[in-house]
Amino acid sequence: MGGDLRDSAIRASMADLVSAVTGLQQSGQMDVSQALKNLAERVLGCDLLPQTRQEIIENLVFVGQQAQILPEKRKRGVVKAVLSYIKHVMQPVEPLHDAWHTHGRTLENFFHF
Repeated sequence: MGGDLRDSAIRASMADLVSAVTGLQQSGQMDVSQALKNLAERVLGCDLLPQTRQEIIENLVFVGQQAQILPEKRKRGVVKAVLSYIKHVMQPVEPLHDAWHTHGRTLENFFHF
């Protein structure tokens, strides 16, 4: 039962991520939308604890949502902390280390970190 609940939570988070990616694409932020999509795909395809997978996806959703709002309304400190967390969790896992190096930097650059 716990696995079913976790899987549905991951699916719900992925639906939120798809919404954020779509919004970014529609506003012309193709690099950011592609970076979020690629990171999420790598996380889903990697051997992680389901809770860790869900937390990373939830954080990517937040980043995507923040990227869609006006820069002066963004929660810069929170975005910086979230990106730092994602990087910290992904770096020790070999396939995710490479993904962060490629796509995570796109997100950091977008937010000017």
